Amino acid sequence: MIKNLVLATVAAATSLVAMPAAAQQAEDPAFTAKLRASLTAHPEIIQEVLQAAQAKQQADQTTALNEKAGPLRAQMFAKGWGPVIGNPNGTVPVVEFIDYACPICKTAHNAIDSIIKKRPEVRVIIAMRLIFGEESEKLARFALAADLQGKFPATHHALYETFGNHHETKPTDEALKAIAAKVGLNYDQVVKDMRGPKVNATFENQTKVANEIGVSGTPFFITRDAVYPGAAPEEIMSQAFR
Repeated sequence: MIKNLVLATVAAATSLVAMPAAAQQAEDPAFTAKLRASLTAHPEIIQEVLQAAQAKQQADQTTALNEKAGPLRAQMFAKGWGPVIGNPNGTVPVVEFIDYACPICKTAHNAIDSIIKKRPEVRVIIAMRLIFGEESEKLARFALAADLQGKFPATHHALYETFGNHHETKPTDEALKAIAAKVGLNYDQVVKDMRGPKVNATFENQTKVANEIGVSGTPFFITRDAVYPGAAPEEIMSQAFR
């Protein structure tokens, strides 16, 4: 009853905004007093209504993002659009937009690593989405160049292990050389390929798709029928990967 009264008030307030000033003066003092008394006695109702409104707004935004992703899925799921972790021939494609400096991406990576070990049918396609600036671009290009040497999964893991902390650890040449040595990369070739045509093409294409969809944060997941901004516990993510 009280919640219905609040909702009715919200609807009434919305209509009042659209009414001429003279008409807005026709306020019902009895209604206002009853509403004030109800909200004073049950202030939690306000929070419930606000939370419901926020949840609806988020759901509407996610639906809009999913609609934008729809015509781009075939391109994103195609072989060669981005480097892969998990089974390259997996029948369950998932695109993940990432930034290697993103701590939430690092947390999600641990869950995804567990999922792909348990589910060989999952193929996770990695797409670069820069959130934390130029240093993130350096890490993204390093990873894409490593893919040209067939060392992407190991490099992917090493970059998160070292840099997934809002750039508190800087991607210096020395730090990247250490990762190259650790995973068996030809560092000089990586440096050359970071600004080469293949890495440029992949990076630019992934950025274009992210812009078209409206990816504004990382991690951001795209499955065959849904999009999922942000991370979640492993069991929830695994259920979403279908």
